[in-house]
Amino acid sequence: MPRDWTDAYYGDLYLDSVADLLTPALSAAEAEVLLSLLDLRPEELVLDLACGQGRHLCALAGRARLVGLDRSRAYLERARGAGASLVPGDLRGLPFRDGAFDAAFSWYASLFMWDDAVNLAALCEAARVVRPGGRLLVHHANPARLAREPEARAERTLPNGARVEEHSRFDLRTGVDACARHLYRLDGTVLAGTALLRYYTPAEWSALAPRAGLRLLGISSTSRPRDRTPSLDADAPDLIALAEKVA
Repeated sequence: MPRDWTDAYYGDLYLDSVADLLTPALSAAEAEVLLSLLDLRPEELVLDLACGQGRHLCALAGRARLVGLDRSRAYLERARGAGASLVPGDLRGLPFRDGAFDAAFSWYASLFMWDDAVNLAALCEAARVVRPGGRLLVHHANPARLAREPEARAERTLPNGARVEEHSRFDLRTGVDACARHLYRLDGTVLAGTALLRYYTPAEWSALAPRAGLRLLGISSTSRPRDRTPSLDADAPDLIALAEKVA
């Protein structure tokens, strides 16, 4: 696969700076949301798009037949033992046949990391590999919440003594959040990178889903996953789009 900006950001820089936050308890809680909204059954084949180190695969083990895809082979090595088949690949060209899965999900903005045309192509790929009548769930930050505070800075010390600094700026016009992160390790090395993530509003999702051959079933949030609504207020911590593949 050709190099991409995601390769530098989604390596040690990302994982080392958030590993203490992505606890088993958090992964288990998010897995329950996935199980509930996707209505997963043990016999169904489910694809985790950009599975990373496999934390959701571990939390979902035994609850469905699982496949994890990621372009990072280092992340896939970390995911071994998660009780899933692991496949290297790019979201923009999935190495699976049409309709191979009963359901698929993308958690935390991993599906929309490019311009709108490429993001739509990635969504179309996700829809392509889901069977007609199957479900697709996409999770990302809530743009209404970011619009309330479009610029933010944060700094914290990790349990091992390393330091993380982050500066994010959300562009209300384009819906793109630019997040610059620095990781200062104790040995003096510094890892740095910027993530460019596109967050779609509920109204934009209403237009986006049909273009990918999907029927939007509703918009919700981890704070109230069963409360599907055509809008989402700024208090919701994130956005979950649930869609069904059109027959």
